[in-house]
Amino acid sequence: MMSQHKAGSLFWILLIAAVSLLIHLLTYNTLGFHRDELLYLALGEHPAAGYWSNPPVIGMISYLSQLLPWDPLFNTRLLPAIAGAFLIILTGLITRELGGAAYASILSCLILSFSLLILRGFSMLQPVPFDILIWTTILYFLLRYLNTLKPVWLIWTGVATGFGMLNKYIVVFLIFGILVGLLFTKHRKLLISRYLWISVAIAIIIFLPNLIWQYLHGFPVFIHMQELKETQLVNVDRTNILTDQLLMFTFGSVVWIAGLMWLITNRDSKKYRFFAFVYIAVLSVFLLLRGKSYYMAGLYPFMFAAGGVAWEKILNKLTPRIILVALLLLLSMPLVPAGVPVMKAPGLASYFEKMPKRGAEALLRWEDGQMHSLPQDFADMLGWDELAEIVINASDTVSDKGRIMIYGENYGQAGALDHFGKPFNLPPAASFSDSYLLWIPDSLPRDKVLLFYINDERGDDIFPMFERVDSLGSITNPYAREFGTSVYLCISPKPEFFDFFNAKSHEIKEYRFQR
Repeated sequence: MMSQHKAGSLFWILLIAAVSLLIHLLTYNTLGFHRDELLYLALGEHPAAGYWSNPPVIGMISYLSQLLPWDPLFNTRLLPAIAGAFLIILTGLITRELGGAAYASILSCLILSFSLLILRGFSMLQPVPFDILIWTTILYFLLRYLNTLKPVWLIWTGVATGFGMLNKYIVVFLIFGILVGLLFTKHRKLLISRYLWISVAIAIIIFLPNLIWQYLHGFPVFIHMQELKETQLVNVDRTNILTDQLLMFTFGSVVWIAGLMWLITNRDSKKYRFFAFVYIAVLSVFLLLRGKSYYMAGLYPFMFAAGGVAWEKILNKLTPRIILVALLLLLSMPLVPAGVPVMKAPGLASYFEKMPKRGAEALLRWEDGQMHSLPQDFADMLGWDELAEIVINASDTVSDKGRIMIYGENYGQAGALDHFGKPFNLPPAASFSDSYLLWIPDSLPRDKVLLFYINDERGDDIFPMFERVDSLGSITNPYAREFGTSVYLCISPKPEFFDFFNAKSHEIKEYRFQR
């Protein structure tokens, strides 16, 4: 039977996981769909073994979420919220596996659940929450192997790694960190274990469908990575990568830092030092490559678990233990609106305006490297319904919807029209952005005589190819990242428009899919 000690810690772990789930369910509809969620909903409409910028798992999850019978926004955000609850449970299990008792479990799970990274990361449908969960699962399985030496845990590590690669390719950096950890510790003997290589084979087999898809499409992942490097990672500052590792957890960083130090210096269980080498190796490679700050987020639940154990050993009296938890919780609570949108946009803008400039800098810095009034994730949740309403209202007078073509310059615009326009029988939107490129036709039928053109700037290269162009409106929400994006109705295309579209489609696909 389960001991009273373990049953007590499990109760607290489950309770904290339930609170984490409740926070996300209570705040899911304060704003709207995120730009990326609209893309992933589109992926769910096109099940495949791969996509332009993503492996297939996010499309599978999106497909399942759209089968749920409730409000579409709730359906979209339910599975990430559940994944967050599972992450807290897994963190608690790691804490116990490292030798922690009830206090260690409470400290690690509670402070992690109120961290900005977990609040934000598990609040929307994207590969990130599942990536964090999978990284933590891999580390948990490795920990179980080190504690039991049972080969079955290596096999499960291979299974988790394979699915991790099907969710987000950056799992390869965790694999690199694990390799470094093995080489620099006594566990290097694992490198000649047949069970490790069986695990590797299992991971490759699971990942194989996407690998084949990449091959058949000319490995677009490499083109995507190059574009990401040129447009986003070029704005990443290495100093910010380091500081962001602290700001993602703010005051809770005292827990994970203690965990990292305990893993390095713990003389009683030197076998756990392996995980410190994993962390240092992954951090080093992201600093070298200028990876985004959250790329290594999957390492932190383990560090929090280790931190819970460390503080449990440091504080052996009840009073200081209670003070530490209460203090960290009280300091973290005012930062909850920075993690999940508990207010509408104007209230959030006021909240961030009152934050100290140094503390708000990392939160308000967008991919363009500039500071804005809202975090980019929040700004990306605004304006989409307004954009779709403009097109829907204008299309009401068109009896034959088959004559309509909708073009969005980016996948958020196209995804918004696909999602909100579906009940109004609007045709699927077209775009040369991200995975929409996979579904755009090689040539445009000449019965498409009404073009709804959506862009954040005028289409002066497009407009002369039509007999008439009407401006229908634009996004007016000043807090939206798409503020000012306009909709134009282009009527009666000239023959050169079709030639232009067909040539552009061929040119872009030739480049992006290396045909």
